[in-house]
Amino acid sequence: MGEKELVGLHFLHLKPWLVICGDMLLMLDVSVGTRQLYSFPAKVFSSFQVFRLDFSAEIAKWMKMDKLEDHAIFVSLDRRNPTFSCMSPERWGGKSNCIYVAQPSEDSDEPWTTVELGQSVLRTVRCFPYGHRLLQTNGHGSQLENLWVLPRFVYGADQ
Repeated sequence: MGEKELVGLHFLHLKPWLVICGDMLLMLDVSVGTRQLYSFPAKVFSSFQVFRLDFSAEIAKWMKMDKLEDHAIFVSLDRRNPTFSCMSPERWGGKSNCIYVAQPSEDSDEPWTTVELGQSVLRTVRCFPYGHRLLQTNGHGSQLENLWVLPRFVYGADQ
């Protein structure tokens, strides 16, 4: 699969997101690697992984999912914003099996990035003096990042 490039500084030290998707509890995680680590700016690549909590065993365990099927997941890198899922995103022109990140992509005019599950995400990370301070904000800084406005059909009001 191809790569997308996101604008910003955030993909380092992210904790997983929990999201309800139909009758499943999912955990969305980001695996991070680096390219050109010693160059400026550094290139960081990531990929999203999704795990489903399997209650069928005596002790529940997280099972990796390869597809979201007829669902899409919406996340924001700012933890003050909600994470949610949507069934049949094609109804509004969206795409199934995708993760929508409320962060712009360098190759699109949209204020979000659409990443297919399993697709690599490439980020350009610029290092600043005392830049480690940016990583200690636990997913949110003083300025609110992009966020999702939830249409009523996401909550099932139209069903």
